[in-house]
Amino acid sequence: MYFFISIRFMSSQILHKLLHCLGENEKNFKDVDHPNIVHLPVDDETHILSRQVFEGETCVERRDDENGHLIHSGHDHPLVLISNDTTTSLHDPMKRIKLLCNACSRPITNMPFYKCSTEDDDSCDFVLHDWCTELPRRLSNHAAHPQHDLFLFYAPYRPAGFKCHVCGLPCNGFLYDCRDCDNMIDVNCAFMPKEITHEAHTNHLLTRVDGASSSRSKMECHACRVSIAESETYFRCTTCDFYLDCRCALHLPKTIRHKYDKHSLKLSYSPIEDHKSQYFCEVCEEILDPRKWFYHCVECTQSIHSACAPLILKSEQGVNSLYLEGVYKYINIKFGGIEKEQCFHEHPLSLAPGTENDGLCQECGSKLQSHEIWKCLQCDFAIHWYHAYTIYFSANNPPSYVYIYEENKGMIKQRGPQKSLEFYPSEMTRPVTRHWEVVDDDDIEKV
Repeated sequence: MYFFISIRFMSSQILHKLLHCLGENEKNFKDVDHPNIVHLPVDDETHILSRQVFEGETCVERRDDENGHLIHSGHDHPLVLISNDTTTSLHDPMKRIKLLCNACSRPITNMPFYKCSTEDDDSCDFVLHDWCTELPRRLSNHAAHPQHDLFLFYAPYRPAGFKCHVCGLPCNGFLYDCRDCDNMIDVNCAFMPKEITHEAHTNHLLTRVDGASSSRSKMECHACRVSIAESETYFRCTTCDFYLDCRCALHLPKTIRHKYDKHSLKLSYSPIEDHKSQYFCEVCEEILDPRKWFYHCVECTQSIHSACAPLILKSEQGVNSLYLEGVYKYINIKFGGIEKEQCFHEHPLSLAPGTENDGLCQECGSKLQSHEIWKCLQCDFAIHWYHAYTIYFSANNPPSYVYIYEENKGMIKQRGPQKSLEFYPSEMTRPVTRHWEVVDDDDIEKV
């Protein structure tokens, strides 16, 4: 009897798997019922904001049709429309040209777009996608924060960024801010679609699940193979057990290019057929797990971690191997901002991703590689970005603690002097998704 029951149980499992596989080949939705659905991944690094239609009052104060200038409350200078200018270079990894939007931090790969109208030697690099000038000033009843209205905000005093409450990634672009409880959401997450389809799961509709509404306890992102917490925002298939966290779903383009390979590298969802050797990442030169999504060139048999892909353009040095997953943690940070007026160094400082050549922090002595840093443009001075706040307040009102975010450990309060604090284990020399530490500068400012 026991043997018979076991056989029946095994047969039911096999039947379930068979039906499950057959189900993936059948479409579980009708296109006519979802006319505005977003199909992912996008072809290049341009974000899905370009496919949105925004409603409501914008932050554009005035449009001057005579000279093409736009007055935007997020910038001090007029913005000029660039629509047909052969002298202006667009974002192009093949030529190592970087042009990122100040609102969404996504590359500007086509015209029209707006840029700062100043043309002197000290001109700023402020640019906006055409569609990012249409972002509404206020959002009501947002799924991530329905209890209060959210207002579009640009924080020039926060050049190193803030942590988005939805995706958890640091960002220094435009944000939607709650004036009652300081809940901050980057513009990419603010307009995250409710439904998507994805090439990795072609025929099934993927529906967004907003944190608190999650009812399952064990879920794993199909892209990075990391567990999804109940409080996270993610996409799920209602037909089968397929899940994508919001970062892997939205921030991994279909193809990438770089000057060291004449072919495009395509996002791959499984091991490449007839791949006879071990997988290695061409950027960090470390082993690559082909069960996780990665980029691959079939012609040249080159492979790259999905989290390493943005570093091709930045040419960041060094390696980290064991924990690379998902998306590059600074994908929503626009580096290059310059601080001329600050109290802790005599020369202008630039916000930059730390590299091996930057050495050690002159404030705490820890490695600068793979961190946001303030780097002097005239000398060898370089420090972690968060020390700018502790130095500023140390003269009269030194902060008694800072908050550090660590994966699987929540918020850890570090009291006392921070001189010997290391934010990455010594063996980790590369940025890693979901293993970063974020100092909450709001908490520092409130002390």
